[in-house]
Amino acid sequence: MNIHPIHAGNAAETPMPLAPCIELDNGMRCIPQHYLQYRQTVETVSEILHDIGALEDILLFCGDDAHGLYLQVGVIGPDNYNRAQDRPQRMVYGRKWRIEHYTPTSEVIQTALLAVKKACEHEVRELFTIDDADSGKVGTPFTTHVDLPLMARYPELVLSSGDDDAPCGEWLQGVCFAGRALCVQDKAVRGNGSIVLDLSLGGLVHAHKAHRRYGDDPLELTLVLTAWDQASLLHAVMNALIQHSDRLVDEQFSYRGLVRFSRAVNPVHVSRLSLATRTRGLPHGDFEPVRKRINFDIDVQRAPSLGAGRLAERNRQALAALGRLGGHMPHDWAGLDATLHAVTG
Repeated sequence: MNIHPIHAGNAAETPMPLAPCIELDNGMRCIPQHYLQYRQTVETVSEILHDIGALEDILLFCGDDAHGLYLQVGVIGPDNYNRAQDRPQRMVYGRKWRIEHYTPTSEVIQTALLAVKKACEHEVRELFTIDDADSGKVGTPFTTHVDLPLMARYPELVLSSGDDDAPCGEWLQGVCFAGRALCVQDKAVRGNGSIVLDLSLGGLVHAHKAHRRYGDDPLELTLVLTAWDQASLLHAVMNALIQHSDRLVDEQFSYRGLVRFSRAVNPVHVSRLSLATRTRGLPHGDFEPVRKRINFDIDVQRAPSLGAGRLAERNRQALAALGRLGGHMPHDWAGLDATLHAVTG
């Protein structure tokens, strides 16, 4: 039988003591990732990220600071808020995504996938604009840079009043994505009262150049609305644009050439592979208590703090009201029982 060197070339991976090999349907044998122990470093995470193919305007970075390992996304492109015709390219960075040293390789890859998706979503939110007729300026209602504490302090400034300020035919007037107008192509009312709306992107409205990723995209969106008002429509458009962005990433984000979340990957086959690696040859005798002990120790390290101040008190009261729980309590818990309880199944 052929043995797949699952931890060869990745210094972070070592088999658990007594870990069994599993025979796959193609005749190869492997030690599945859930039978490995991990010790990620900047070097090992860097090797993982090196084998990831993402988008052409996305770079992946890895580092180690006072708080531990992290990966980070860099996006190359012009300033979305600068609508001049000739905008210089620049690099902007997303948040740091923390990687614990015991994180499996697959989880590092999927953390990178999530980081890329959220960086692209951040950009999508900035590219959704509404022309303000009163000021003549362009607003970005779904950007994450809006002052949320201010909105919470004065909700009357942002909540719907119940009456739309324009007839439905004007709900998308002045609404653009990546500088292109949104156009209604078709509308239908379903028997259950839902409204199906087909939209497409038109030509450039604003003076700036077409966006590198969305400028030539013949984007068509189909929305299903259960409420017919301007706020519901605009939220539905935003959600559809984020879903479209996620799909673009799904079809381009690869690891060692495999586009994991592409529609070319059959979920039924993935399910069979997962079942094979988790059930074939079980039980493993003396290995089972070893595996459970190692997993228990990892779960202990994942236990968080309660927080501080009022958050800590709220969490403490909620946990006390629930009584004895399985799993691991926060490490600074001092309620009904300060010891850790674990589910050993």
